[in-house]
Amino acid sequence: MMRIFLAFAVLFLYDKNPDIVSLLQSRYDKIKDFKAEFIQSYYGSNGTLLMESTGVLYYKKSGMFRWNYKTPKQKDFVIKGNNLWVYLKDDGIVYVDDDFKSSQIKLVLLFLYGEGSIEREFNVEKADEEAEFFRLLLVPREESAQIARLVIHLRKKTYNVEKIEITDKIGNRNVFHFRNLEFDTGLKDSFFSFKIPDDAEVSPLPKDMFK
Repeated sequence: MMRIFLAFAVLFLYDKNPDIVSLLQSRYDKIKDFKAEFIQSYYGSNGTLLMESTGVLYYKKSGMFRWNYKTPKQKDFVIKGNNLWVYLKDDGIVYVDDDFKSSQIKLVLLFLYGEGSIEREFNVEKADEEAEFFRLLLVPREESAQIARLVIHLRKKTYNVEKIEITDKIGNRNVFHFRNLEFDTGLKDSFFSFKIPDDAEVSPLPKDMFK
């Protein structure tokens, strides 16, 4: 369900000084909203690609997300505070959870966009670079029921996060590629309100949907 934060080219000169992480997070603390196209690839623990999806992600402080999936099926994930609506358009079903506190991608994006402390919650295990990206491996400081490790790919020229890899405890991997990123677009709070269609079937959110 998804995610930026560090201008850390000097990490390699200062032995991966965590203060660089703080400097980059402070930059993104100032972001008010965000929009990006995404490709989501979900891999099983054996590395097999199980599903690939595309769509558009919208985010606004504080804790508002809207994932409009276009392929392979149209569906909307709308998060506002602790309220979650999942609208499966092709099936005419809306799943509702009014006590939705966390999912892998929600937790990650909250940290990336200044609603959490990266240094407080994660250890920097590794920092290296590719041709166009810096790559940062983060591991939760405390045992997490969902996230085993997080890899962030940060474009060198813009310092935008364009790829996030989230690995869970059993080795499943969620990979998000972001493109056409736009910041501070003026999104309204009302954009993250969801009205249940009159003809939709309404059900509680399945417990295993965000395992």
